[in-house]
Amino acid sequence: MTPASMSSPQLKRGAPNYVTALLFGLVTLGAVIGVPAFAYFYGYTWLDWTMFGLLYVMTGLGITVGYHRLMAHRSFDCPNWVKAGFLIAGGWALENSALKWAADHIRHHANCDQETDPYNAQRGFWYSHCGWLFFKDINANEKYASRLRQDPVVIWQHRYYLPIVLSGLALTFVVGFLHNGWIGGLGCFLLAGVGRTFAVLNSTFCINSICHLWGRQPHGQADSSRDSWLVSLVTFGEGYHNYHHTHQSDYRNGPRWYNFDPSKWLIFTFSKLGLASSLRTTPNA
Repeated sequence: MTPASMSSPQLKRGAPNYVTALLFGLVTLGAVIGVPAFAYFYGYTWLDWTMFGLLYVMTGLGITVGYHRLMAHRSFDCPNWVKAGFLIAGGWALENSALKWAADHIRHHANCDQETDPYNAQRGFWYSHCGWLFFKDINANEKYASRLRQDPVVIWQHRYYLPIVLSGLALTFVVGFLHNGWIGGLGCFLLAGVGRTFAVLNSTFCINSICHLWGRQPHGQADSSRDSWLVSLVTFGEGYHNYHHTHQSDYRNGPRWYNFDPSKWLIFTFSKLGLASSLRTTPNA
């Protein structure tokens, strides 16, 4: 399947999701207008950039390791307190609770490129990148969340998702305020809070869009998934998407030693520290 063949068919969509559209619009405006405007008038400190980098890594790995490889695919096991840490970090990424995120992702794999695929690449780049978020899901099916609902840590994070999100944003303001007062708090909030959230959201979206439209398919052509090492650079290894779709339970997305996959390196390191177990791999993949 080539990108040219992926014309956007007239598929049914739900009613507009105004809450998500408003939230995403505010984050986008804050990132593309607020962040550069503050840089022009005040500038950012080393602490602001350090917080941006730290939180980008933490929240990105919260999604790739916690939401994706642990909860959606069960590619490894870990103690509940470690799982809670990953889910808090994932919650700070503002990509919904692990319950909703992982259920959508499980459905994506079960129905890839079909109408019931929540971020169906057949509808084009914009829809699969983020447009799907702006419509209410008419294809949601509770069966994809049934396993997740049996996990008390997942239910805890789902119940307290909003306080978790607010705590992550508040952290940036508090750190900046303690360093440089109100201006410092606002600057750190804009760069490490709003700007970082926008960056992590769009890097994750690239997996749903770019990695289903452009790239190589060395591991299989059963669906539109593709490998993109460039996307892996900003998503901690998630760009090896064709491999992942072919071997979904493997804790590695980049199976070779030289593949840039910090997520697999973190899981492997945790296993050596006794913080992760039952790492699943595909023999001779």
